[in-house]
Amino acid sequence: MKSTKSTKPTKPAKRRQALTGRAEAAECGEPWEREERLAAPPLELTLHWRGGQLVRLTLGRAEATSAPQSLPPDASSEARAAHQALARLAAGQAVRFPDLPLCWEALPPFTAHILRTLLERVPSGCTVTYGELAALAGHPGKARAVGQAMARNPWPLIVPCHRVLGAGGALTGYTNPHGLDLKALLLVLESGQGAKD
Repeated sequence: MKSTKSTKPTKPAKRRQALTGRAEAAECGEPWEREERLAAPPLELTLHWRGGQLVRLTLGRAEATSAPQSLPPDASSEARAAHQALARLAAGQAVRFPDLPLCWEALPPFTAHILRTLLERVPSGCTVTYGELAALAGHPGKARAVGQAMARNPWPLIVPCHRVLGAGGALTGYTNPHGLDLKALLLVLESGQGAKD
């Protein structure tokens, strides 16, 4: 340890870390080229675009008194379609979000496969456990790895990780800053109940 400290401090390690961080940012499509904010209280989505692809979504809560509910004139057609779907969901109506140009290639293959399986095989109004989703994706016994894939989901709501529950249907494992309260709200809205004041 003494020889390590006396020769070169930590600059090479810091440099490698910085380079790795930049590489990861490039893979994730950062910085964004543009953002579009959609609000349909109690929900809000921000679409992050790069090169014509949706690289990330930010999902949050919107207050009816402060969140704008109309889109600007230059909003993209994808944003308008997603906004209509978001408004229907907020009202507790049946909804299917539009097919958006998601940047799948930015994800590790296993994560992309699990998220695609969720998107294609678990419709609105249905839920699965992590173990059940693992089996659906052809990886039985990999519930923990599925949980990690859910945590990496860059498109919450559109790729519905809120429909994945813990063993026995427990409400667990939602990494959104609004936590399990938001996950529970999404499931209530998808069950056909509108937002309650």
